[in-house]
Amino acid sequence: MVNGAASEIGQAVAGRFASEGGVVVGVDKAGHAVGDHVVQADLVDESQVEAMYEQVVRRYGRLDVIYNNMGLMDRGDRSALDTSLKTWRRVQDANLTSIFLSCKHGIRHLRNTDPVGGSVINAASFLAETGAATAQMAYAAAKAGVVQLSRDLGVHMARSGVRVNAVLFGPIDTADQRAVFGSNPGVLEKRLVH
Repeated sequence: MVNGAASEIGQAVAGRFASEGGVVVGVDKAGHAVGDHVVQADLVDESQVEAMYEQVVRRYGRLDVIYNNMGLMDRGDRSALDTSLKTWRRVQDANLTSIFLSCKHGIRHLRNTDPVGGSVINAASFLAETGAATAQMAYAAAKAGVVQLSRDLGVHMARSGVRVNAVLFGPIDTADQRAVFGSNPGVLEKRLVH
């Protein structure tokens, strides 16, 4: 299952899983056509997240991999001194709460698969581990939360055969990155250096 499948990165991940022989379920709030089975769901709505997992397991009989590719960069997310509470909450929900809900409702299906086990991969960012002059602070704080949630779940689930990892990406030159940083001369280039 690839959550956040409609983005450029989500599409690439889904394509790679498919090329490796996986049956890919693509999930996103935005309408899309990614994967063998398409689910449109708001990943910060707990009832929708729970229902999508139930639907997928009912259809395929098992769940082996959850790739949480959720992420939102917001132009209003800057320094903590300049970011509105509304923007902070939107960024936290999109980047951290969505992954929490996916783990909460998806991992039990990994544990109920025979044989028990599977993999959860949570998309984070290098900004979770380092400060950056161009950092969006709500985004960086949310991704640091993803890293810690992944660590804790990894330890908690270790004996069950379920692996939980976070991938700390560097910047990837996508349309979304350009939309957020492209209007500020030099900022995108500073980010892409990493």
